[in-house]
Amino acid sequence: MLWAVGACLCFLVVVPPLVAAWESVRMRGGSRDVGFWALARAVAGSCHVPWGRRGSPVVRFPLPVGEGRARALRQGGGRWIVEGRAYLRSNFGFAARICAPPAPPARWRAPGLAVARVYPEETEHLQHCSLETTDERLLRWLLRHAETRRLLDGLEGTTGAPSAEVTLAGSVVIVRALAPRGWGVGAAMEHVGPAVVEVLRRLSADLEDLASALEDAGDEALVSAPCAGCGATIEADPWLCPGCGTPLHRGCREMLVGCAQPSCGHAADALPARRPPRAAAEVFEEALLEGS
Repeated sequence: MLWAVGACLCFLVVVPPLVAAWESVRMRGGSRDVGFWALARAVAGSCHVPWGRRGSPVVRFPLPVGEGRARALRQGGGRWIVEGRAYLRSNFGFAARICAPPAPPARWRAPGLAVARVYPEETEHLQHCSLETTDERLLRWLLRHAETRRLLDGLEGTTGAPSAEVTLAGSVVIVRALAPRGWGVGAAMEHVGPAVVEVLRRLSADLEDLASALEDAGDEALVSAPCAGCGATIEADPWLCPGCGTPLHRGCREMLVGCAQPSCGHAADALPARRPPRAAAEVFEEALLEGS
């Protein structure tokens, strides 16, 4: 019995570090994959690689209004998720989640987020999606265009992925698409990434129009410094970003996996920090050593 317990303890102590080291090596190799640069070239963007080549590079690209970023996330079983985010200049006033194929309700709960049937009579689009939202009225406004509904309905076909999810969070749009089984990170970014960017560009343009309409109408919620994740007023116990102080509902922080501000280092896809400049004294000392 003791030898079995010892074997289990050894397994628990040795195997997790080995798996972590192997994942780190694989991700380091993935960060050099040309697929990231191919996506950057295809969307007229730039590629930013973290120092030490660890973690996913971030592809940064322009949007009609705001900024877009794309990166790779590792899924269980060696599969990859291509994630694109659009950071808009204005808050569009609600949160929503659209999944294709339909998925169970989200575990995180932005205030008021609930399952919705926005267009029950729709027979051409939105038949293969599940929808959740904090404001059916605003989601219906977003989906009034047939082209937008076409892009969202069956996101698997739009992105070439077996499953995809769109999260609308106040001033941030997130599109995640699961790459087909057996695809490497480079192939996922190169072939799934452009479709993810197309969806982001369409939604960001529509949502900026919505934000402008709400602002022109003098929407009270937007005037009262709403949560950046869902557009609702924060009544008590907000989560304050340790980097920039942006207040969020705690559920919205979980939804965004970090801060809603693209310039903040606590954003989920924050750009790699530049290497800090060396002190002048350090450079002078090195010059003296080289000359001696």
